[in-house]
Amino acid sequence: SGTCGGGQGVRGSTPVAAPGSHPGPVGPGSGVGGGGVGGDLEDSALKQELPRSGRSLQGNWLAYWQYEIGLNQQDPHFHFHQIRLQSFLGHSGTIKCLAPLAGEDYFLSGSKDKTVKLWPLYNHGDGTQEVEPRVTYNDHRKSIFYVGQLEASQEVVSCDGTVHLWDQYTGKQIRSYEAVDGKNPITAVTTMPAPHCSVVFGSADSILRFIDPRKPGLQHEFRLAYNNVSAGLIRYLAVSPSGRTVAAGFSSGFIVLLDARTGLVLKGWPAHEGDILQMKAAEGNLVVSSSTDHTLAVWKDLEHKPLRQYKSQSDPIHAFDLYGSEIVTGTVANKIGVYSMADISLSPVSSTKLSSENFRGTLTSLAVLPTKRLLLLGSENGAIRLLA
Repeated sequence: SGTCGGGQGVRGSTPVAAPGSHPGPVGPGSGVGGGGVGGDLEDSALKQELPRSGRSLQGNWLAYWQYEIGLNQQDPHFHFHQIRLQSFLGHSGTIKCLAPLAGEDYFLSGSKDKTVKLWPLYNHGDGTQEVEPRVTYNDHRKSIFYVGQLEASQEVVSCDGTVHLWDQYTGKQIRSYEAVDGKNPITAVTTMPAPHCSVVFGSADSILRFIDPRKPGLQHEFRLAYNNVSAGLIRYLAVSPSGRTVAAGFSSGFIVLLDARTGLVLKGWPAHEGDILQMKAAEGNLVVSSSTDHTLAVWKDLEHKPLRQYKSQSDPIHAFDLYGSEIVTGTVANKIGVYSMADISLSPVSSTKLSSENFRGTLTSLAVLPTKRLLLLGSENGAIRLLA
């Protein structure tokens, strides 16, 4: 996939024998095209029981692929079956954020334990396998609340109030950016999509700053004042897939949409009655936001009314991700919901309660792997699970 090209045997997609697999000898004497002395000898050699390779599909992985192969690849729906495929154990604190890399061969996790880890994603084992992190980054001093990849330069961006830029192959820091003044800490971060190379962060004084890690100093500095409304702290930033607009969600429930090239505020509106919990921007000038007021809303262009607004009955949706025109949501009650933006119905297309057998602890973060149609789920106990 080229996502993690370079270093540590990550480059390319040459299959590597999984740990514990021992490919047998092939050639004369192995019974595979050896020439043989007679037909009987060759037959018995071919019929001999081959040792089970660690590379063969087993258990839950086998069940998942048998189902996946029969599925129409153009199916627009996200089907969640609660098949446990992998566990990623290594964090000692709550998982605050998850970010799959572009090729879906690796993902990043940020935790309350002040570390960021890079994990490999590959079919291995029977669903009970525990995977080791490939890289651990230890230079943060506080709990991590953002992690992502600058795709254009293949560097990792993570933030604990200070923005760190580091090499995903070595785990070594490249640069860090402190808040301009101590009274106004950095509260939200995002990265611009390729070919842009900028990192965007918002601070407690409602100023949005753009930096290009290849150059010294700031690129831009935009104030997010809207009609002199005090909207509170910037909680979340979401960049449109084209990189043209940035949406900032505030603790008051206010959202401001900004032109990333000119810094002009295109629109500001009271989107929610509570704190913004998460935001994503999607194709077609869509912004999706969730709030402590139990609503999940879809906003289009510059309209003040939501295109769709869903109400979560029991708990607010504190984690969600997008899959085409569907929104995959998670709550602290360990419920996974799927909402369709194309459907006028206000109830979820599906709702699944995670079983304690598949997911222990309380769900704190979630990420969809769209190509693989899988779900990464992070817990308050530091465990991450991959489910289908």
